[in-house]
Amino acid sequence: MDSAAIKLVQSKLKDMGHYSGRIDGDRGPKTHAAVKKGIPQIGGTPPAGWDRHNGKRQTIMFLQMYCHANDVDAGTVDGFWGPQTAWAADALEEKLKSGFVHAWRDVEPAKPEKFKFCKQSEMTSFYGPHGIPGGRSPKLVSVPCPWPLKIAWNKSQRRSGFKVHEKVADSLGEIVERVHEQYGLAEITRLGFDLFGGDYNPRKMRGGSKWSTHSWGIAIDFDPERNRLKWGRGRASFAHPDCTDFWEIWERNGWTSLGRVRNFDWMHVQAASLG
Repeated sequence: MDSAAIKLVQSKLKDMGHYSGRIDGDRGPKTHAAVKKGIPQIGGTPPAGWDRHNGKRQTIMFLQMYCHANDVDAGTVDGFWGPQTAWAADALEEKLKSGFVHAWRDVEPAKPEKFKFCKQSEMTSFYGPHGIPGGRSPKLVSVPCPWPLKIAWNKSQRRSGFKVHEKVADSLGEIVERVHEQYGLAEITRLGFDLFGGDYNPRKMRGGSKWSTHSWGIAIDFDPERNRLKWGRGRASFAHPDCTDFWEIWERNGWTSLGRVRNFDWMHVQAASLG
């Protein structure tokens, strides 16, 4: 049982009025005493003889019952910390924060329809050489955006569109028109699709040695503040179900969301599949 799960237990016990200690993830005597009071009240029927088990098992039982009370399947209430309970603890934390649990294993990217691009390993042969700072650049064109874009790190600054490789321009044009029709300006603003985080930029991958897809002008970032590089579905705003149509529009036009397929870098979408 990890400290994050213990904090969940402590927070709930404090809400129930049984725990007055710190929310510190340390399963000590105060937490155990509160667990014994909380188990009969958390919801559901505790297993027979639960009160004869040690403090660790009782704490896990409380967590399992807490999960079930919130319609999160923690498996059998037995006080053992297995894979199902570990998953349920993470899912419960996510549900308490956002109101839902992502069924991320059910996510299947939409199939490309009209446009289809290359794999990452084929970018040079398909798009030509990547750009170099202060040197060569790919064949770039400007694609207007039907909604106003704000620079994410300086929201008083605006831009009217994107600078991308000429081979992806038609696809991008259709995407932004479709997103605009689907969501409208108010929803685009609420969800952060209007926060521009980058397009063509000849550089290496952050935390890597290979050239970024941005160096070919085939990648765009949106709302980086709420979709940070290492954030997964539990934190990234673009992982919310309200954004599903947004991502499917990109996917049907041949683009790939790293968030949807790898669960990181949710700000980023690129006109190259993985591989």
